[in-house]
Amino acid sequence: MNMKKEEDKDIREIDFSDIPEMTDEQLAQLQPSHLRSPENYRPIKKKISLYVDADVLEYYKSKGKGYQTKINRVLRQGMLREIAPVYGSKNNTQKEKND
Repeated sequence: MNMKKEEDKDIREIDFSDIPEMTDEQLAQLQPSHLRSPENYRPIKKKISLYVDADVLEYYKSKGKGYQTKINRVLRQGMLREIAPVYGSKNNTQKEKND
């Protein structure tokens, strides 16, 4: 028997009888944790090949470790400004200065 079938069997043996079922009202109020608290948002990362201007790359590399994360942050801010124009005003510009 493979591990997957053994794990499925173990899960089916869990006794949930002491946990009450959620009502329709409770289910309607559920939200993903990143909507309740944006700091919980962890987007899925995808590996790509991307050509950028050499001077742009050197600029971010000169900032030290984490240059790819910084480039991603700039791209995300541009995207959010485009889809939600109020993004990037007061609250987020202060965060940018701290990074």
